[in-house]
Amino acid sequence: MAKSVKKAAKKAVKKVAKKSPTKVAKKAAKKVVKKAAKKVVSKASVKKAGKKFLIIYHAPFEAMAQMANVPPEQQAAGIAFWQAWIKRVGNKLVDVGAPLINGKSLRSGGSSLPSSKEVSGYSLVEAANWDDVMSLLEGHPHLSGWHPEATIEIHETVLLPGM
Repeated sequence: MAKSVKKAAKKAVKKVAKKSPTKVAKKAAKKVVKKAAKKVVSKASVKKAGKKFLIIYHAPFEAMAQMANVPPEQQAAGIAFWQAWIKRVGNKLVDVGAPLINGKSLRSGGSSLPSSKEVSGYSLVEAANWDDVMSLLEGHPHLSGWHPEATIEIHETVLLPGM
């Protein structure tokens, strides 16, 4: 799709460049690229029709700190478990996410405190419904027993009109 956008832009530049100065050609090319980009975005929006779910991983802060001292072979085993889950979920995984540290809780008056929510990471998945998202989370690495207090929280995203 990107090649066709570039091709159309080049064609427009050549066409306009024959008739007028460079500024006009650049302006016309930008217009063509912008129009083509809108088509790409609208086609991508049509493709992705499922609901999105935010997966929030919770674990005690101490557990996250302990993970830094795990031997390399144990870390590799943990990563392999995550990679297997990522492969199983496939294109329904919108964003694998990342571990989270040093959270802050902001107050309306401008002050902040360290977060006490014990959020340790996130992922974003796309699923048809709650049953689908629950099947994606079966055998999830975060719940593999690495820590007895590790939990997963799931939130369905809501599209706001005009946003």
